[in-house]
Amino acid sequence: MKKLTAFITALFLCIVFLCTDPYCEASDAAGSDIRSVITKLIELKLEKEGCGDIQSMISGPLTEKAGRGAEWYIIILGRSGTYDFSSYADALEKYVSENNVPSATGRQKNALALIAAGANSDYITRTADDSIGELGIMSLSYGLHLLNNGVQSNVHTKEETVEKILSAQFEDGGWAVMGEHSDIDVTAMTVQALAPLYDSDKKVKAAVDKAVSMLSERQLESGGYRGFGGENPESSAQVIIALSSLGIDCMTDERFIKNGNSVIDGMLKFRTAYGSFSHEENGDPNDTAAMQALLSLTSYELFKEKGELFYIFEGEKEPLPEYAEAAPEITVTASETNAPEDSIAAVSETAVQMSYEPEQSVASPDYKPAAYIVTASLTVAGCVILLILKKTRMSNFVAVLAIGGAAALFIAFTNFRSAEEYYGGYEIVKTDPIGAVTISIRCDTLIGIGDPEYVPSDGIILDTTEIPIESGETVYDILTQTARKYNIQMQADANGYVAGLAYLYELDYGDLSGWIYHVNGDAPFVHCSEYKLSDGDKIEWLYTLALGNDL
Repeated sequence: MKKLTAFITALFLCIVFLCTDPYCEASDAAGSDIRSVITKLIELKLEKEGCGDIQSMISGPLTEKAGRGAEWYIIILGRSGTYDFSSYADALEKYVSENNVPSATGRQKNALALIAAGANSDYITRTADDSIGELGIMSLSYGLHLLNNGVQSNVHTKEETVEKILSAQFEDGGWAVMGEHSDIDVTAMTVQALAPLYDSDKKVKAAVDKAVSMLSERQLESGGYRGFGGENPESSAQVIIALSSLGIDCMTDERFIKNGNSVIDGMLKFRTAYGSFSHEENGDPNDTAAMQALLSLTSYELFKEKGELFYIFEGEKEPLPEYAEAAPEITVTASETNAPEDSIAAVSETAVQMSYEPEQSVASPDYKPAAYIVTASLTVAGCVILLILKKTRMSNFVAVLAIGGAAALFIAFTNFRSAEEYYGGYEIVKTDPIGAVTISIRCDTLIGIGDPEYVPSDGIILDTTEIPIESGETVYDILTQTARKYNIQMQADANGYVAGLAYLYELDYGDLSGWIYHVNGDAPFVHCSEYKLSDGDKIEWLYTLALGNDL
């Protein structure tokens, strides 16, 4: 019994050690070292790309991905060091000359990356001419970044662009791409664009002050922010950039300290055990969350050390200190390294597979009977071996039986399936339905521009289909059931964050692209896993290129 007790204690301590976040100290903003967080994110990026130093990563993987996901890292590195971006700039110019970039903000991001890379390209001017204002407030804000950096448009002026931005401000002080309610992310990004004009334009100052007040009021007790249905690090990151651009220290300014937590506290709680970031607390590492965290902390550091604005690309650049110059020896989980670069897709499909398990419609997987037999056989064999070796103390048999029982419980409470088994056309059975809803999945915005392999000619992935509902079921519940029944690939996390449907992913067609759901024609401002359905509701999942502004 002593040995068994020692074994169980050691096992418990190992589990505690493995489950403890070694970076939990960094989540306390008061004692955190921003530089160490930045350095760890760079190290993880180097490790993922298989590079020994930043210059090798720029000239290698980032150049290879020019126009397809490298742009934000180029912008970050362009603001923080003296690197040679010539290979990347050449590759991006080649990409934009050979490919149609339909999203206005996507073209503007490319133009910003070229500026950050020090390129002198007529693509930058052409983009300013044909993109500013094309997709509402976001294309105005991104366009203003171009004009703030001295880009001379033949069509748009800085004054005209600013006026359009100010005229779109809501009464509460914020901005949004759709609806009548201000959005945190859009407001913060708009403030970032207006920040260079804060001290020189009275109208801009008044509008920004109003927006800052709104951002302060909407801050959560955790220090973070909710955006598109749930608290997430990306919303906090955008606020950090906005405040840093205005010279406001978000770690010390009382307006942005709630319950002792700063905005950076609110973002750092989404840091993973290996130093990356997740879209949801305690979730899988997420490339976009990590990139935005790096962008925001770089912006904060530029403000603190040099008094510079992140989106103004001028002046002499000094490399940020203490960046690794050799590939660090980091143990990275598979989910850290396998996530697509320019997609919020670092989420496990197995999370979706475990998210909806209706007992009435899912049979026990075929492997379980065999697994029980193997476990029982090994347990009996262990007892026989004890008899043969004359190790007949009761504690030895108790230990073998305990291990066998633990294995049986593991089999009972887990459910492993292949993708073919999971998306197997399961019939949706409801024991106590309260009515029915309809659901459809469409990608009309991608007709003519998306990959024909995944984009139907009519844009219909799933035509309007009726699904029974039970009391308390949500939009996310119905989506997962429908995906399983009709064999529609779905990528999401256990909290219901939908990254992709039918192999069409968020950010695949620009920074504002992805899946949005409507219920009865409206876009609810709650997470799909929180929207409880009623009989007769009409659910639509729609692919957008502009955060819903094009739907």
